[in-house]
Amino acid sequence: MSDNLRLGVVGCGGLGRREADISLQLAGVDLVGLADVNLQSAQELAEVHNVGFATDDYRELLMAGVDAVLVVTPTFTHKEIVLAAAEAGVHIFCEKPMATSVADCEEMITATEQAGVQLMIGYVLRFYPAYQKMQQMTEDGRLGDVRLAWTVRMGGRPPVGIGEWRREKEKVGGLYSAACHQMDLLLWMAGAATEVTGHVNWGSFADTDTEDSIIISWWAENGAVCSLHSSQLYPVGGSEFGLGGTKGSVKLIDTNTLLYADHEGNSERIELEPVDGLMAELSHFFDCCKSGQPNRIPGKAGRDSLEVFEAAYLSAERREPVTLPVG
Repeated sequence: MSDNLRLGVVGCGGLGRREADISLQLAGVDLVGLADVNLQSAQELAEVHNVGFATDDYRELLMAGVDAVLVVTPTFTHKEIVLAAAEAGVHIFCEKPMATSVADCEEMITATEQAGVQLMIGYVLRFYPAYQKMQQMTEDGRLGDVRLAWTVRMGGRPPVGIGEWRREKEKVGGLYSAACHQMDLLLWMAGAATEVTGHVNWGSFADTDTEDSIIISWWAENGAVCSLHSSQLYPVGGSEFGLGGTKGSVKLIDTNTLLYADHEGNSERIELEPVDGLMAELSHFFDCCKSGQPNRIPGKAGRDSLEVFEAAYLSAERREPVTLPVG
């Protein structure tokens, strides 16, 4: 009998197909089942990879002897699938965003902890060398004390006919869906948020109730001031990220390049070797499933990033800062 991890994938769209492809390239993993509400999508992917089990009901997949599942479905479906997987004793990799509310995140965390299964959130940017290097700089003293952490994440609207659910705030969670990667990185590098201020506007498009733009600023527990800007009014797209400290600063130039500068006038362009972040992320998840070791991005990370967004929406509504945790 094989000791390989028996893997199922729930959600066979573009990202689900890619994660299935990558999983099959990793040693010690057998892809044994696929599920998608569109049965044809599951069957087509099963045929490509010679997988013997395809269904339109994820519950059937959970009962088919899988050890772990990748949940690669729309955000509003995550909680239901994760709770069912936990009840079945199956390890879970859940794509970002984790859920559409902090309350749902907490329910998912409790269920997986009680079941003793892994819950890892798909914040893949943590596995890219540039961001890992920036995090290292916050720990090795090269930046000194981090006093500023900032990011900008711009983009256009979801294409018509593809992922229409992304236009409904109740299902997608708003711009959180697009910018949660950057929020997670800021919390990872600068520490937990303590007081949040949000500025939000809506109304540019009649076919969506998600916000047009959001600007969030907050104090981190270590005294750093942090900010995130995100909008769907910028079709050109783009992302920026930087940290400033008492000894120096570092800024992301591109996926594999950083620019470091100290306060003495010295600067350094840091080139890093490219890495397939998604492969590194899934490999880590599978290793944790086999070893029982805690994973690097547990449910708390998904919960904490959403908490800041929820506080920002509340702040915008009240027109005043909001202290965390919200009472």
